[in-house]
Amino acid sequence: MTKGPTQPQDDNRKRRLIVLIGLILITGFLTAGLVSYFASVWYFREQITSDTLPLTSDNIYSEIQRDLIRPVFISSLMANNSFLRDWILNGEQDEALIRKYLHQVMVRYETFTSFLVSEKTRIYYQAKGVLKQVKPEEPRDKWYFRVREMEQDYEINIDPDLANQDAMTIFINHRVYDYQGNYIGATGVGLTIRAVSEMMARYRAKYNRSVWFIDAQGRIVLRSDAAPESQAEKTISQISWLAPLAADILSGKGQAFEGRQNGYRVHLNSRFLPELNWYLLVSQIESQTPALINRALVVNLMLCGLITAVVVVLTTLTINVYQKINQRQHDEILAQHQQLLAQNAELQSALAEVKKLGGLLPICASCKKIRDDKGYWQQIELYIRDHSEADFTHGICPECSARLYPNLIKKKAKDGQPPGTG
Repeated sequence: MTKGPTQPQDDNRKRRLIVLIGLILITGFLTAGLVSYFASVWYFREQITSDTLPLTSDNIYSEIQRDLIRPVFISSLMANNSFLRDWILNGEQDEALIRKYLHQVMVRYETFTSFLVSEKTRIYYQAKGVLKQVKPEEPRDKWYFRVREMEQDYEINIDPDLANQDAMTIFINHRVYDYQGNYIGATGVGLTIRAVSEMMARYRAKYNRSVWFIDAQGRIVLRSDAAPESQAEKTISQISWLAPLAADILSGKGQAFEGRQNGYRVHLNSRFLPELNWYLLVSQIESQTPALINRALVVNLMLCGLITAVVVVLTTLTINVYQKINQRQHDEILAQHQQLLAQNAELQSALAEVKKLGGLLPICASCKKIRDDKGYWQQIELYIRDHSEADFTHGICPECSARLYPNLIKKKAKDGQPPGTG
């Protein structure tokens, strides 16, 4: 008789199965969550590098053309204005006319200042009147003699404005030529640093990114995130996270860069502005969006844990139901097995009884009775019936028929019937 598995064994197997299923689910969910997380981070960085920062740079460039390059065009218009050139060529007669012209430029184009310096007289004209006469030995007049010698038509320079209490001003200085292409002076307009800083702050607020302007030598012209402690940083080489990138930025080797600032990854897009001879840098610190991705990862892992718990509970219930069904089937099989064992025992006992008939049986030599194991004599047919599955029916053999019924035998022989038939 075989025994089925015991209850402790079943419980141990069930616990091992549930633990295994839980580990498989947790591993699967954790792997899927981490793969999704790293894919999201990679996609986020790829979007910043290939789409977000270049698009922001394009948008800022468009606004710069409206906000900052517009004064360049104004200066160019002034330098090519026939009235201004004729006024200089005609001996600079009637100062009121040039003052009126410069004032109209300021009003119409909303500039902070407008000016004209004649090469012949070296007089500095401003909308309020004659400001001074520029001199080579005067440090504050070096800008004019630099413009006088430069090859390009204009420059953008930051200097204090003598006509406006030395307010720091961005000047667009444009060379003026006569009709034969000879240099006859310099003209242009100015924007206050405050106005440009407000413009930069607007860019930062609008695009939520840092905006930088640097010249061809890497000097920082303007920056949207200038803090008091950063005033000492005059070039990008003095900024720790930008210093390793400075050479590549200024050489124009690529537009997308990455650096590290205060432990965060910083993405940078560089763009050269030929109208200003500056580089536009747009940077974004990778701090906010990855935090959102991290929160999403935590939420996903929590959901995965909840799903795992639900699956484990459902698996436990399913195993319990299956175990009950299996136990019931086991009990039924065991009962059938016990029944088969009982039937087999009966068969074995019957077979043993049958085998007794095969041994030596005491039989009466006269009446043919058989003596049983208790010493009683029985008719042979009764003994065989009680000790086997056989039973008896009565007939008469031909010899006994001839001896007991001779006349009947003769009649059957006469009728053609064989002897011994009923």
